[in-house]
Amino acid sequence: MICIKCSLLLMVAILIFSSAINQPADAACPVGGCGAGDDSWLTSAQSFISSDVPLVGASASANAGSDFAYSRSFRAGPQVKSITNNSTASTIPSLAEAYVTPGSREELFVYPQMLKSLDSLSRDEAALDVSAGRSPGQSRIRGAVNIPAGRFFHENGTLRNISDLASLLGQAGISGSDSLMVYSESFKSGEATAVLYALRCLGHDGARALDGGLDNWMAASLPLESRETVRSPTSYLPGRPLESPADYDLVRSGRVQMVDARRIQEFGREKIGNATWISPESLLVEGRLKSNLNDTFARLNTSQTTVVYSDDIFGASLVWFALELMGYDARIYRWQDWQEHEDRSS
Repeated sequence: MICIKCSLLLMVAILIFSSAINQPADAACPVGGCGAGDDSWLTSAQSFISSDVPLVGASASANAGSDFAYSRSFRAGPQVKSITNNSTASTIPSLAEAYVTPGSREELFVYPQMLKSLDSLSRDEAALDVSAGRSPGQSRIRGAVNIPAGRFFHENGTLRNISDLASLLGQAGISGSDSLMVYSESFKSGEATAVLYALRCLGHDGARALDGGLDNWMAASLPLESRETVRSPTSYLPGRPLESPADYDLVRSGRVQMVDARRIQEFGREKIGNATWISPESLLVEGRLKSNLNDTFARLNTSQTTVVYSDDIFGASLVWFALELMGYDARIYRWQDWQEHEDRSS
């Protein structure tokens, strides 16, 4: 923009200089006297520089007060569309998104042991990318292997049997003793928390979910790579289960408090007992768990077992994970199982 103005100023100078040469001897002097030509030009030039006259490719800005010279008067015009390679598309955060500060947020949670801070991995940690539809060449966290979250569950949302899961993890080079960070492209998808839940049902005590998704990792400028990581197959030995799904008898017992994680319309039509509705989206700010979860869980009793139910394992796992971090004893229950039992009893 400054270069364009410099060119225009040069043209003005040439015109003024030519006018001065061709001026008749008896012509009247300009205001200020015959010796005021240079001063008059400088005044005009400075007035032009300070003006809000729009230039080609720029438009007047409504934002004032910028420290950068002239940015108070102009802003960039429309962006030119660039050609992208869709075969290697990735969830790179847009430039408009705020930079994410890496590091631990453990102080925000009562029981943060299942949360992996948004920080670089140590040599002893392995990374498991559970994003669906990953393609070769896409950016990923350094050293991560990919197992889509859907492979841990049947289509109805139930966990696959222990032997199938052990084989799935062992073939990917993951052992039951690994210190494992689980993540997906975005935390809000619930893929990472659902797989963490599955791993804890297998007794994998060293598994944690990343505090955010790959989008937050990239926004924090943490290490990435595009090459695919291949680990040597190993034997995965399940341990003592750390989690177990809730069953119909427990839900019917009345000894637990219920949380409905379905859509509000479904909650309004039918629910289990005096269930409290908590939307998975209400737990998040900028793709990560928000800092004031106590406000969201204010109606719940921390000393009572909490059962989260939904027809979607991914949404239910987000609420389960947040409850666990805040010190609740939380379980997951399938809404479909409730319907099946109720239909049989009616």
